Amino acid sequence: MKFLKLRYVLVLLPLLVSSFYASAQLKGFDNLTYFDDRKIHFGFYLGLNTMDYRLRNYKNVFDNPVFLDNDPLKANAALKYEGKTSFAAEIYQMMPGFTVGGVVNQRLDRDFDLRFTPGMSLGNRHFNYIGVTPLPTNGQDLDTYLSIASSYVDLPFGVRYKGFRHRNLRPFIYGGAAYRIDLENKRISESVIHLRKTGAYAEMGLGLDSYLEYFRFTVEFRFSYGLDNLIRHDIDPMNTPYYGYIFKEVNSNLFTLIFYFE
Repeated sequence: MKFLKLRYVLVLLPLLVSSFYASAQLKGFDNLTYFDDRKIHFGFYLGLNTMDYRLRNYKNVFDNPVFLDNDPLKANAALKYEGKTSFAAEIYQMMPGFTVGGVVNQRLDRDFDLRFTPGMSLGNRHFNYIGVTPLPTNGQDLDTYLSIASSYVDLPFGVRYKGFRHRNLRPFIYGGAAYRIDLENKRISESVIHLRKTGAYAEMGLGLDSYLEYFRFTVEFRFSYGLDNLIRHDIDPMNTPYYGYIFKEVNSNLFTLIFYFE
């Protein structure tokens, strides 16, 4: 039911954006002609996001340094998994999430703005572990699925370079960085994989300002590239399924479609 409602939102938002652009252009005159001359202004935004991980796996789970001289765990693996130590892990499904926040915009000169856009991003990632189901399974490798929810506090800073304004439209490119804090209590997923709660991101985006009669409406597509390895292997492996240690690196990516009202 929730997914169906989200599909309606995904259909209605582009129609709303198109109507904004059409109304701004058909009036035949320029709106908010002094808007970009203001030294500082504020606003808010809503958006849709998709969260992803970049994964690097060990070829053999016992290549992970936490298993050095850990004979009891290896013996347990030999009994439960018939000695199997190689697995495949991937993101198998990316679901849309929701983003909301505020805008503080400072004009630097005619072409550049400094932006601070704090907010929150809610979303989910889904892992697929291939071949980790305890044997016997009639000789077949079965898949194990794991859902990891995230509730990020977003702290992005960046600079916008604005192109020439044509009537009520003005394109721009965005570049910046963000620091994110994950508030989600991953009680289920933490029993398999342990991730750091914070991380830094490099960000870039493309967008278009539309000057309406009373406010500026903006659509931006932003890509956030995680810089930190989020994986943690400081938990006692005796209390964690050992296939959870197949990851060598886990880095976060976010793709966000943002609608600004300023």
